[in-house]
Amino acid sequence: MEARVNNLLTKVKASLRPLKGGTFEMGDWGNEKGTPYDFDAHSRPVHEVTLDDFSMMAYKVTYEDFDVFTDATRNERINMDPEDMEDRAPKRPAGVSWHGAKAYCRWLANITKLPFDLPTEAQWEYAARSGGKKVLFATDNGKIERGRNFPEKWKHGERKPRIPEVGSYPPNPAGLYGMSEDTGEWINDWFSADYYKISLKNNPTGPSDGTKKLMRGSVGGTSEISAMVFMRTGRLPQPMQTTYPNGIRGGEVTVPFPGYSGYQSSNFRCINSGIIRKF
Repeated sequence: MEARVNNLLTKVKASLRPLKGGTFEMGDWGNEKGTPYDFDAHSRPVHEVTLDDFSMMAYKVTYEDFDVFTDATRNERINMDPEDMEDRAPKRPAGVSWHGAKAYCRWLANITKLPFDLPTEAQWEYAARSGGKKVLFATDNGKIERGRNFPEKWKHGERKPRIPEVGSYPPNPAGLYGMSEDTGEWINDWFSADYYKISLKNNPTGPSDGTKKLMRGSVGGTSEISAMVFMRTGRLPQPMQTTYPNGIRGGEVTVPFPGYSGYQSSNFRCINSGIIRKF
């Protein structure tokens, strides 16, 4: 087990991409006519934010990474139900609850004595925009070119394609992979539709409490707008699923996913907010 943990730590260190802090205008800036891109007002108003230096993992945490964590902490492995196994592969992003994502980052902090955690919303957007640049998508060129730097389109009613393995498409200029790629990423902050109206300027960390946690990335649907860098949504930190007792519809029961398991499209990566030292 010790060797597996050490191999993971080597991998984590190699994956960290430094981002020099700075000031940027966060939120939906709208098109050349001043029309917002986002139909929902909660990605506005645009507001100035200043961040300190930090580093972010280049890749979303994969199943093989998360399995090291759950094995080392003697927790059950995630998404082990038979119907989940087709989507469970070593190099695919791990589908976890917010609690699982938070626990993994804090475990890294504990064993390395370094400040690992989930990113704040402001850190995530700053990184997706390669240091706050005004680009719509966190791809290598700021655009979506399906099949080259973004997954192929699929229609509702069709079987959704498997989530791509991490690193399947080119990174953004900051060296970060998959930040606009058909899945959402857990954020440390609570979600509030009105937070941008009262956001702190320096290193904001979101509301003090709430019901849902923030997700960034591709926040739902199949349209390209859902993957724009400022799109935001909230999700229960412990996702729920509907079960059908004895396979009979009409007797639906909504229950939380077991343990740290979550929707396949609920992924995450960690940040390190301190100076990177040997570990």
